[in-house]
Amino acid sequence: MKSIQPKEIEEILLHFSNTLQNLTDEEDILWDLVKNCIRILNFEDAVIYLVEGENLVQKAAYGPKNPDEKKLLNPIKIKIGEGVTGKVAASGLPCLVADTRNHPEYIKDDEFRLSEIAVPIFLEGKVIGVIDSENSELGYFAIQHLRILTAVASIYAGHIARIRAERKARLEQEYRMELQKKAYQLQLEAISAQLSPHFVFNSLNAIQHHILLEDKKTSLRFLGVFGKLLRYFLQQLQKEEALLKDEIKMMENYLELQQMRFGKKLQYRIDHSEIQEISKVKIPSIVVQNLIENLLEEQIQHSEGDLSIHVQFEIEEDGVHFTTLVTNSKNNEDHELKKEGHRISPWKDFIGLINAIRPYKIKYKMGTKPCEHSQNQCKYVILLLPNLQDPAK
Repeated sequence: MKSIQPKEIEEILLHFSNTLQNLTDEEDILWDLVKNCIRILNFEDAVIYLVEGENLVQKAAYGPKNPDEKKLLNPIKIKIGEGVTGKVAASGLPCLVADTRNHPEYIKDDEFRLSEIAVPIFLEGKVIGVIDSENSELGYFAIQHLRILTAVASIYAGHIARIRAERKARLEQEYRMELQKKAYQLQLEAISAQLSPHFVFNSLNAIQHHILLEDKKTSLRFLGVFGKLLRYFLQQLQKEEALLKDEIKMMENYLELQQMRFGKKLQYRIDHSEIQEISKVKIPSIVVQNLIENLLEEQIQHSEGDLSIHVQFEIEEDGVHFTTLVTNSKNNEDHELKKEGHRISPWKDFIGLINAIRPYKIKYKMGTKPCEHSQNQCKYVILLLPNLQDPAK
């Protein structure tokens, strides 16, 4: 072929660059590149490979491999390090083959051709793809083609980098918006969990019941414990952490209130480490109360006799272990509790929501086992909560 003059090379590169101005999709860029290799450089064919794992995968082609618009005929994969294109991807060095019959690395694609050229596409110092072209003439490709395609690869890599950066920024923005949405949802769930209309309604009904019975002592006691709980919940509304000792006290008040509500039908026990050990320990707020309320209300609804709940806190090196053992009144998996049209948020969903937007990685394990000192089956839930105490304190 005739020599390409420097002025022609400049015009060729300008043509390649100009066609990219309005392209905003990476796939469109690849198809534009192969089309221009045919239109501007008069190649017989042009194929773009992109690196996917340990392989090069054909993504765009113009010529016999492309019978229809943006469709590849029998696209192939080439292992990196194999064939002309695979060697180029592995080494990052361009390759010009004058006679493929004498080149042991040549891999036939749609048909056998006598010469081949392959140039790597670099992005951030790594090979992300290869531009490849073959020709039926011996020695068709020259050093000038190599230089032109190397420059073209750089031009297109710059535009691919721009598109990927824009896509990354867009995805990060969508992720932040989704995270913010989950944060608002978590706040609403927290308020719902702490000031559940279901819990408040039943508590007020119980207070009214004792007032109507003229049981002043029980009414005042119930009202006092209920007030402590409301105060604590209101104090925790805007907080994501809570002192373990405060959560234990909240649990004692909550279970005492429920025992006053259900009488001898409900028995409870709370075990925990010494006060000195737990005094500065912090855990995610609301989680414990949300779990206990869900489990207790679920079992009470289906209980036909006495109900017991055993709560235990243990401080370990990997965090705070919180174990709940409750009489299993209905031997099935935990389910959504619905009563009087109100849905109590399932504790697993609540933990999943917290883990989605906070780095807490709260874990749980659940199942059933025989109850202590009883023939009944008990349902257990073990939570592994992070210890959020400041190590410096």
